[in-house]
Amino acid sequence: MGRPPKVAVPKPDKVVTTYRMEDLGYEFPVTGNWLRDQLEVEFACFRIGHERKHGGLGKFGHFKRIVDLLWNNPELECQKKFIHNPWATRMLQKACDKDIEELGVAGPTSAGKSDPFALWAVVNYIADPTHVKVLVMSTTLDGAKLRIWKSVREYIEALPDFPGKKLWSTNRISGPTYDGTGFGESSGLLLLASEKSREKEALERLIGIKSPRTGAPDYSFEGLKRQFPDLVGQFDEDTLKDLLPCLANLSGDRIGKLILIVDEATGLPESLLSAIRQNMRPGNVGSLQVIMLGNPNLHWDSFGRFCEPKVGWDNVTIHDEEWETVTGGLLIRFNGEKNPRITEKNDLYSWMLTQQRIEDIARDCGGKDSLGYWRMVLGMWSPEGSESGIYTQGDVEAHGAMSSEKVVWGYEKPSLHSSLDCAFSDQGDRAFVTFGKLGKDPEGKMVLERTGTKVLEIDISKDTKTPVNFQIVRKWKAECERRGIPPQNCCFDSSGAGIVFGDIVATQWSPLVQGISAGGKALKEADPVVKREKDGTERSLLFANRATQLWYSAHPYFRAGQIRGVTPELAKEICSRQLDPGHTGDGRTLKIEGKKDYRVRLGQSPDEADSFFLMVEHCRAKHGFKSADRAAPVADSKNMKGKGSWNKLRERAMRLHKSHKGNLRR
Repeated sequence: MGRPPKVAVPKPDKVVTTYRMEDLGYEFPVTGNWLRDQLEVEFACFRIGHERKHGGLGKFGHFKRIVDLLWNNPELECQKKFIHNPWATRMLQKACDKDIEELGVAGPTSAGKSDPFALWAVVNYIADPTHVKVLVMSTTLDGAKLRIWKSVREYIEALPDFPGKKLWSTNRISGPTYDGTGFGESSGLLLLASEKSREKEALERLIGIKSPRTGAPDYSFEGLKRQFPDLVGQFDEDTLKDLLPCLANLSGDRIGKLILIVDEATGLPESLLSAIRQNMRPGNVGSLQVIMLGNPNLHWDSFGRFCEPKVGWDNVTIHDEEWETVTGGLLIRFNGEKNPRITEKNDLYSWMLTQQRIEDIARDCGGKDSLGYWRMVLGMWSPEGSESGIYTQGDVEAHGAMSSEKVVWGYEKPSLHSSLDCAFSDQGDRAFVTFGKLGKDPEGKMVLERTGTKVLEIDISKDTKTPVNFQIVRKWKAECERRGIPPQNCCFDSSGAGIVFGDIVATQWSPLVQGISAGGKALKEADPVVKREKDGTERSLLFANRATQLWYSAHPYFRAGQIRGVTPELAKEICSRQLDPGHTGDGRTLKIEGKKDYRVRLGQSPDEADSFFLMVEHCRAKHGFKSADRAAPVADSKNMKGKGSWNKLRERAMRLHKSHKGNLRR
């Protein structure tokens, strides 16, 4: 007897999963479109972080469900897919944690940091388009359009039905108005650049910005109970305290969410970090999330300060993959040596580093103990800094230059000084003025304290008759006279176009103002630099030019604790200048990289540091500023044998060496 013929059984219609939201008094409109109805449920559950104990999947679970329904859904044939991977999952799970309002993500190059957070921006917006505003910031607009903003646009363009007005020409998305009649700027997405030329514009956007809101909701527990009276008798008080704030995110009168995502955060100016903490945070308590992404560089750049460990930099090592920050946020980091492409042998993660690429980076950066390797592979702040840098973090940090304690002067009143690194059009620099005090402490040791800076801004549209250099001199003179600084205590860079500028200074102010040339050959009077090689031998190196000499000349003053008042911004510039990689000098001379090369690498000129080193030289050459440390400056501070703070620095390096063999020299 044969088998009965197969009968086609019709598939049942898909049923919308509501995750017991109806138990919380929430009803969903039914349109008959399963995908649209299911997404409405997922959006609501994502917004409140619907936990498993209440029937949900948790915030990340619903986030993943939204992603898979929209971009990874085979029925939609979406052109933009999201590849789930262990690193992206960890990043997004932390972003979903309601207790983390500040999240730093540090990692190597090609870690895939930008794409998950572009998706994070888009999902948060489409889940609540009238009450979510996302600011995406990167160093430059062009860079962002190749990285995070590119991903934002791709995820948005892949959606068949997007709830916003796309204005790509102005790098923004306008959200729907509360009444649904149009679009406005209260919600949406906006791209900002943090580079110097756009810093003022970004600052104006951040200061005073508020998360989207309707009404004046009362988020106190008693106020929430009045808002949801039907639930008061159904749950115990502890459950209500956990549940009601979440449900408030679904009410008509509510405060929405403001999200700031900073890509390439190592380039974030200090002013913008201050605006985030001093203006955005106080004005958006409980409704602001700040996420910063970057490749670690210096402790004092904006990314380093944002991620500073609560326990201090000395107490974190290469083994630490996350820590609480000083402001109560969280830092998570990723080590490129252990990325999923290598550990899982999965080439689906094609953007991540291969073992061969890691070896190439080690070779190109000068070894696995170099700043470049720590930054681009290990995704960790180096304990000391770059071997190719003129100054390391230890040089500037170890002897009180950045101390917040005020300088105690001796019996004599300190003299006031000023230095100007002028702006010349062929270099594109700023007219940067540094102010300082020079005097003796109670022990008789001479100390130079940097007390402030001033960028002389010239608006030629307001004064078309006076040449720019004349305006600069007059503004500089006025700033010094206002502070009581005599002309004989002032100096400027007289190299290049500064030769003619010196005549203007002499006629418009005084011939007593000192001109210091940063160009040409080094002065013969300077001591050589002593560099210790790997084999323990020493060799003396001379300066290839005057600019190199000026930058190196402050080494003994830093070591002797005679420099004070250095800010994180100045320290960042000091430690960012590197040796010229193309200069060999037959192994006999040192040469710093040119300012044009520095600008190409970091996007701006080291004007503040140039002005600062002019002041050091001015005080040395004209006002008897002598170093209390007569040892010659040492180019390679890692191998410097000293006492006190240097021993502490070396001991720290040794601890890190034991925890990560091969990444630090003994």
